[in-house]
Amino acid sequence: AEIALSCFKGGVCVSANLSIGQFDSHANNDPDQMRLIPEFLSGVDYLMKRAEELKIRDKLVVVIQSEMGRTPHYNKGQGKDHWSIGSIMFMGKGIQGNRVVGATDEKQFLVPIDPKSLALDEEKGIRTRPEHIHRALRELAGIENHAFSKKFPLKIPKGERLQGLFG
Repeated sequence: AEIALSCFKGGVCVSANLSIGQFDSHANNDPDQMRLIPEFLSGVDYLMKRAEELKIRDKLVVVIQSEMGRTPHYNKGQGKDHWSIGSIMFMGKGIQGNRVVGATDEKQFLVPIDPKSLALDEEKGIRTRPEHIHRALRELAGIENHAFSKKFPLKIPKGERLQGLFG
């Protein structure tokens, strides 16, 4: 985290990936997760406090997520296997906190949302995908029309763009 923050402060990078391993718990899920969560939260706390000390906190958008979700049930080893539904947490200037966008049903399947209101809409809503989030992040950063963004187009129909995701 220190190197990434120093690079942001020095203007030599615009993004960084920080990771903590061992959350892929195919066995002993609950004890392993409970051991790792405090370490993870301590890391997030350090990142935000150190960014404040460096006077760059208002310039950061922190995206906290895993590359996959976990099954709603335990396997034979009391672990959880890979699942296509997960959660993302965002922190940063202009990002409205204390709210949840989206949901899962009783079987932990995605519930569609209305992209304009972000309300649950099982009949006419969209199933959010990674490209929806990526597009919203590009808009937040003001780079959706940048040359680099155009090299990697996100094929999202205009009516599916998430409105007001961050604020």
